[in-house]
Amino acid sequence: MQSGDKQKILYLCGTKIHPATTGGFLHTTGIARTLARAGHEVCLYSFAGRAEDYRLRGPRRETIAVEPNLYEDVHLGLGIGLLQSANRRLGYPRRWQYEMLRRGRVPNRLKQALSQASLVLADSAFVPPVPGPRQDTPWILVSHNLEHRLLEQGSPPERRSAAWMRRVEAAAPQTFHDIFACTEEDQAFFRQHDSSGSRKLPIVGSGVDAAAYASPPGTREQMRAELGLGDEDSLLIFGGSKSWQNLDALERLQAHAADQADFIRRRRIHFLLLGSIADQPYREGPFIATGRVGEVAPFFAASDAGINPVMKGSGANTKIYEYMAARLPVVSTPFGMRGSNLNPDEDYLPYEDGPGLRAALERLLHERDRTQWHAFADALWQRESARCDIGEMVRRAFAQLPELGV
Repeated sequence: MQSGDKQKILYLCGTKIHPATTGGFLHTTGIARTLARAGHEVCLYSFAGRAEDYRLRGPRRETIAVEPNLYEDVHLGLGIGLLQSANRRLGYPRRWQYEMLRRGRVPNRLKQALSQASLVLADSAFVPPVPGPRQDTPWILVSHNLEHRLLEQGSPPERRSAAWMRRVEAAAPQTFHDIFACTEEDQAFFRQHDSSGSRKLPIVGSGVDAAAYASPPGTREQMRAELGLGDEDSLLIFGGSKSWQNLDALERLQAHAADQADFIRRRRIHFLLLGSIADQPYREGPFIATGRVGEVAPFFAASDAGINPVMKGSGANTKIYEYMAARLPVVSTPFGMRGSNLNPDEDYLPYEDGPGLRAALERLLHERDRTQWHAFADALWQRESARCDIGEMVRRAFAQLPELGV
């Protein structure tokens, strides 16, 4: 990245980012790391922690050193924690958080960080500009998806907030200096509501840091041995958080696996559920769940393909770019590929929700051997990396906003 003077960049987030357990968190982390590696001082300020972070007698703040020039400052005030917990249990979106930030009712530490920042990134439309000093500081909204589209598909309380969120997102082009869109869909929405027509709306898609998925020689063999898998076993990885979109997808995948139980058993096919989509590690039939893990690269190295059975949601699926960066062929529903530039059959193995999964698995097993699939996936990454590498996308986005001097 061509950068000017070193800047103090504040990345304001609704909840704790590290360790990254969702596609949205990976997106945020990738943007922050790119800026830090360009020499800027980047603070991820998280307005609230996760459930496990709160202790009645614990600290009200946690600071996490992520890498040089990048740290996360997590506010752990009990009042905000209780508000967050209650709303999650009742199925309400973070409207309360939006109202607190919009009205400037924020911790003193955040006020201090805002007064020192030369640029503020807002991690979703739930994080509006905060009134206070330095009103000339540019605010950039980072869109991971159209939040109102997700709310429309959510719980009854979420659906009731969808119209409100649509108004918030429609006002965003007038509220923010500019917006980093995630897909052409949200870019078109924001452009439609940009009354001035002056916003650049560069796309920073759900890309990944490719280096995070590289493993040293021998990792594949070691991890497969730990998982109890031999060379004759085929392992498809499904990475995801415990979001309702992923849980719905997992339920569908489990139903399809049950319908094709004899075929899957005979062909020695296994599905690796990576991440917090499962609370605890378990093994049941063809499914191997890891629970949360500290390092993901060895599990990608052990896998033969990535599968994306997602049928609901908004924005793009980061897991697709994780599979590509790990040089894995992709098996996916067409909906799961939304936001990508990939073509069915040519770039990935498509399947329609239902019995089509078996045909896609047959193709995976017979069209190429593992070495050939790896070469295929490597060629695909080389072709698409400019659209999948988060660092490249961030550099291009800021190049469209030279007035920021980043």
